[in-house]
Amino acid sequence: MEKIGVIRTVASQIPKEYQVIRVEGRMFAGKDAFLFPNNREDLRCVECLLIPQEWEWAERYVEAEPDYGVARGDEPGKYAVIKGVEAREAVEGILSRHETGALTLFDEPYPYTVPLNHVYRAGNLYMHSGKRGKKLSLLLRNPRACYMLYGTTEPVPEGVRSCHLPYESLILYGEVRLVEDPAEKERALRDLTNHYGTPYQHGFADQVEVLAFAIHHGTARTGRFKPAYQRKLFYFRPAWDLS
Repeated sequence: MEKIGVIRTVASQIPKEYQVIRVEGRMFAGKDAFLFPNNREDLRCVECLLIPQEWEWAERYVEAEPDYGVARGDEPGKYAVIKGVEAREAVEGILSRHETGALTLFDEPYPYTVPLNHVYRAGNLYMHSGKRGKKLSLLLRNPRACYMLYGTTEPVPEGVRSCHLPYESLILYGEVRLVEDPAEKERALRDLTNHYGTPYQHGFADQVEVLAFAIHHGTARTGRFKPAYQRKLFYFRPAWDLS
């Protein structure tokens, strides 16, 4: 066992630190990983922490980087990480197929999550809201947020549990702002009504607020819960690819 260092989360509402070790060529993280082998149940493969943008090094003893799911020789990792155009198309497809997601905001002493409809346009999710309410007051205090949605990729037959079917899920991180420009607000509401197949009503923009969720980065997964093959992990960052 070799002690590599300590990492801490940067995309979590509750900051956490994990000790990182290397055992037989693979890197593992855990709250008390340095106690190995007396803490095997505490360890997680570092590639299971997904992507480097979700954590940072707090202490570094050895220069070493995990592969984030990339195969090592003949041994496949948990994920095959995909970026660029293929990742963007995968994320846009998931956003178009599922009508409702959950927006999570900072609050005390617990996070606050609310279900919302959405429409995607060039790196932004647009959502409508009432003129007042808890989510608006929370956004004024802290605009950072997370948006999550999931569902099966096919209808669920009667008598079948959805967990046995292929699924797709998406988690996005970013910041939310209130749309103040009248033209942007009108366009977003038209996109929303077109997306959900409802007629647009003139004057609707005066009755609601529109939120713009600017996506910083996100990940998407598809497949079965316990596949016998390496799953794809789509890493999406609009600043890299808005083509």
